[in-house]
This record gives sequence, C-alpha cells and structure tokens, in this order.
Amino acid sequence: MYHLIKKDLLVQKKSVLLSIVFILFFSLFFSKIGAPGLLIGVLGVTYLLALGSSAIDDKNNSDKMLISLPIKRNTIVLAKYLSVIVIAAFAILINLLIYLVVDILKLPLQPIPFSLTGMAGSIIVSVLYCSISFPVIFKYGFLKSRMINSLLFFLLIFGGSALISYMTENNPRSLFILSSLSNIEAIFVILLPTIFIFVLSYLLSLSFYKNREF
Repeated sequence: MYHLIKKDLLVQKKSVLLSIVFILFFSLFFSKIGAPGLLIGVLGVTYLLALGSSAIDDKNNSDKMLISLPIKRNTIVLAKYLSVIVIAAFAILINLLIYLVVDILKLPLQPIPFSLTGMAGSIIVSVLYCSISFPVIFKYGFLKSRMINSLLFFLLIFGGSALISYMTENNPRSLFILSSLSNIEAIFVILLPTIFIFVLSYLLSLSFYKNREF
C-alpha cells in the first residue's frame, strides 16, 4: 500500500514541485479570498497530483503491469483513494509552513488564513471530488474521462462558491443548522456523510476495476 502511494508521487516529481510553486503563489497573492482560498488551493493540488498519477498510469499502461504482480486489485484501488488524503494533507502542510514563516519572520505579506474548519473543509471537498471522479476513471480510464473530471473540477469550485454565497445572502435559514453548531460539531456533521460517500465510491471503483479488461 505504502509503495503504491509512493509510486504515484515519485512518477510525477515535476508536478509535485509545480504544486509547491502553485501553493506558494496562490497563498501569497490570493490571500484576499480569505479562508476559501485554502480550499481552492488544496483542491487544485489534489486535482493536479491525484488525477495526474492516473493520467501517467493510463499513458504507460501501468495497470497491466500492476495486475500481473502479486497485488490484489482492492489494494491498488484503495491506494489511489488513500493517496487523496496524503496529497491534501501535503498541500495543507505547505500552506501552513508558508503561514508560519511569514508570521515568525514578520514579513510584509498576508498569506491565506488558517483555521481547523478551513483545513477540514479542504480535505472534505478534495475527498468528495475524487469520490466522484475515481469511479469514472476506474470504469473508462483517465483519458476517456478527462473532460468530465475537468468540468466537475470547475463546477465544484465556481458552482459551490456561488451556491454558498446565494444561500448566505438570500436564504440564510438554510445554513442555520450548521451555523448553530460549533466548528467541531459542524465538521463531524459534514464528515460522516463524506466518509459514507468515500467508502461507497471505493466499492464502486473496485467493482469497475475488477471487471475492467486491460
């Protein structure tokens, strides 16, 4: 499991470096967005690296090699899903380091603010995105599903932001349940269905992958 996740990152070293540059640029120059900036930045890195490894696997026909090895297909699929959490945590860590360096050195910069809610929300959104994308990828392969996943990515960013803004301005009562809870309680309320969707997505992807011919 560990080696599969490690493999997904090592085969795209340039993308990992690019993601660090992206986080640095986004954190320092888009800080006016506020807390949602962390979510967008983490989701962007997850999209780049999690789906990037699938693109490389498709290009190199890596699945043919993997299934010829004594590795169970459920292990291959589970490694992809767990890599999402690893990548999201990596993106959050880089953002946190930037925030701490600016704060400790008192640099005249304003990085994206940090909060427990922001970090949890970033991981949850990244997990939800990949929970929708991965079954399509395991069913048809990355290249055939690339357009769908790209549209989903932008829909999640712009559509989600617009929906939250609309609900806040025009129908604040719809957010009353979450707003009446503490940050920790709100996170758990959202986290439970997210875990359910994550597990359901994994089982669906595993079913597709077991029946897929290479």
